[in-house]
Amino acid sequence: MTTTLPTQARIVIIGGGIVGCSTVYHLTKIGYSDVLLLERKEIGSGTTWAAAGLLAQLRQNQEMTNLAKYALQCYAKLEAETGVATGFKMNGAIGVCQTEDRRREWLRGAAMAGAFGIEMHEISLKEAEEMVPGMSTDDLVAAFYLPNDGITDPTTTVQALARGAKMGGATIVEGVKVTDIDLKNGVVRGVSTDQGEIACEIVVNCAGMWGRYIGQMVGVGIPLYAAEHMHAITLPIEGIKKNFPTVRDFDGCSYFKEESGGILIGGFEPVAKPWGMQGIPDGFKYTELSEDWDQFEIFLQCGLKRFSLLESAQIRHLAVVPESFTPDNAFLVGEAPGVKNFFVGCGMNSVGIASAAGVGRALSQWIDQGYPEEQLWPVDVRRYFPWQQNSRYLHDRVVESVGILYEHHYPNRQRTTARPVICSPVHDRLADNGACFSMIAGWERADWFDHQGVKPEHIYSWGRANWFDHQAREHMAVRENVGLYDLSSMGKLLVQGPDAEAVLQKLCANDVAVSVGKVVYTPVLNARGGFETDVTITRIAEQSFFIVTAAGTTVRDYDYIRRRIPADACATVADVTHGYAMLAVMGPQSRDLLSILTDEDLSNAAFPYATAKEMDLAYARPLAVRMSYVGELGWEFYIPTMFALPVFDAIMAAGEKFGLRLVGMQAVNSLRMETGYRHWESDITPEDTPYEAGLGFGVKLDKGEFDGRPALIRQKRDGLTKKMAMFTLDDPDPMLYANEPIYRNGEVVGQIRSGAYGHLLGCAVGMGYVNHAGGVTDDWIISADYEIMIEGEKVPAKVFLRSPYDPNNKRTKM
Repeated sequence: MTTTLPTQARIVIIGGGIVGCSTVYHLTKIGYSDVLLLERKEIGSGTTWAAAGLLAQLRQNQEMTNLAKYALQCYAKLEAETGVATGFKMNGAIGVCQTEDRRREWLRGAAMAGAFGIEMHEISLKEAEEMVPGMSTDDLVAAFYLPNDGITDPTTTVQALARGAKMGGATIVEGVKVTDIDLKNGVVRGVSTDQGEIACEIVVNCAGMWGRYIGQMVGVGIPLYAAEHMHAITLPIEGIKKNFPTVRDFDGCSYFKEESGGILIGGFEPVAKPWGMQGIPDGFKYTELSEDWDQFEIFLQCGLKRFSLLESAQIRHLAVVPESFTPDNAFLVGEAPGVKNFFVGCGMNSVGIASAAGVGRALSQWIDQGYPEEQLWPVDVRRYFPWQQNSRYLHDRVVESVGILYEHHYPNRQRTTARPVICSPVHDRLADNGACFSMIAGWERADWFDHQGVKPEHIYSWGRANWFDHQAREHMAVRENVGLYDLSSMGKLLVQGPDAEAVLQKLCANDVAVSVGKVVYTPVLNARGGFETDVTITRIAEQSFFIVTAAGTTVRDYDYIRRRIPADACATVADVTHGYAMLAVMGPQSRDLLSILTDEDLSNAAFPYATAKEMDLAYARPLAVRMSYVGELGWEFYIPTMFALPVFDAIMAAGEKFGLRLVGMQAVNSLRMETGYRHWESDITPEDTPYEAGLGFGVKLDKGEFDGRPALIRQKRDGLTKKMAMFTLDDPDPMLYANEPIYRNGEVVGQIRSGAYGHLLGCAVGMGYVNHAGGVTDDWIISADYEIMIEGEKVPAKVFLRSPYDPNNKRTKM
């Protein structure tokens, strides 16, 4: 590698592991040569060298799957391109199931894989034994085969990527430690190293375990923490088949691959060991930790059960190395919030070899054009909040994070470590009333309420979970009577100033130049016409706009707006989330209940839908917003935090007369699904437009220029090739969650984006896009028969262009 340190480069990449080398390689592929990669020791010497080299394609969502799929394309051609032998082989993989519940998960996974373009199918246990001689299937109920999964040698693959980058004109310098990053007015302008200063325009943090410390140099939280990770390799075993398909036994937390005539045994334990509490030693290079056979026991026991040959085999080496994991076991990718031109590509959660090719390509696209070709919200660094760099939180969560990859991936699966972090002002009241809590973005939120004296805890299932009946009662209370839910977690932003209206008019597709007290639902679009977010905006004064967005996207949305306020504009944006609690009173009797607590005229004439005003409520004066995410008459109350508890108590007391029921997030979700309300991230993304999503009412093309308008004009002229539809299942028993394939006249045309049980409709309901390259019209959608694939069975479904419940949204305007 190069030893001379340049004094300037357009792009500086920090970290020479597989992600850093993939990023510099892909930057050169799109024409960048003024790129400098700095590695503190030697290429691949951090954690890359110790990886098992598995290339598994199917991940928990389409975005991460697409990143992993690309690795097969990229690594397959590296040797021919660079002359470096990578050891790449497409030897396939077999997933085995010890329980029927795991088989149900893999059946759903197989359908999802098909929708994502991955070949995967169930095979007989005999077929599995024939593919992997010596493997025992006596305790198994099923096996699934992925013929196109593969393996590669991490050490030579990273060297091949580095060679390819140098062939493309990039510079790689080893033995250089970055000590600081220089900013001016929040924009990157250089890095400091132990060997001198380097001027640059863009910095990419691919520092792996060191990524959190690099982030601290620019005040950006990079929430990852190291845990001990291990695998063992045996001496050669007679009878072992060369390059047998990788075997994954999620129930045993383990995987197995052939290695030099023996077996490599590794896995992801449910209770991991954090590492690095005192920091990472400065001399860390090809470093192994002390052997821990007690920690390895869970993998060894599974191995002895799966391969009896291991009983007499000799383990030649137990490799224990630290690797970094994130709180949700997903990567950290993209431009960091708060700093311009500081990109992140780390937090690979021990699947960096399989994902680095896709991450490097995505980062190169992001740097080049301002966005990746495919939306990547599940791995976007902006999903995290500043507090999540707290070292104690990360230490406690990594204990659980390691095992997430192989755990049962049940719907609504909750994390149990590092909780609670954020509690709403009424949290204890909810707990006293039997709340079972879920967590999002650190917030504890009532998921459902036990009303029968049963311990409020999640017992997960692919069918009807233990909260199903509780959720049904809460759901029907809102439909038929009145319910109260706490959504204090919702993000709340305040845009103010003489130019606030002009800034928002440019950002928003809808017309926000409305009178004080008017509430506007609006998409916020990118240049391609896709949803960057969707929000409600209330004009609370001539120069003040109150924005409400989702809890999980607050950092992203705040950063998105802040970056787009022109330097010469007299406007500011502030995050006021924690200044306000939000309590929602929803249902046909909400008006009657609230009239006991206020003298405000709540009639349609005096307080119409989509309006807001400060009003007396008990002894407080919250901002009352007449909107609904559950499809019923109701009000959302934004209450200064210190007033929230007395207001909650007053509503509960007045509600006794009306049979008021507390409502959790499970019911809120099923209510919004039944009514057809979209959710950003699942139903609408940066790749979906308002016209495709059936949200064209939120677009005002004639208001003047706004982001995405030209793209929408073209789409309206040219027509659609995909469109959102809703589905109900004819059979009342199966459940819909997400990613189930949609069949139109026997052909796959899309997949369910989100699903829930519609308790009023009496069946599962889902929404998803149907696709047709020749064009999608309403007639094309409804003039066909539909089925949804659920756990290997096609279930007949009815299609709807609008919600099957209250399609004209009349109940919110009663």
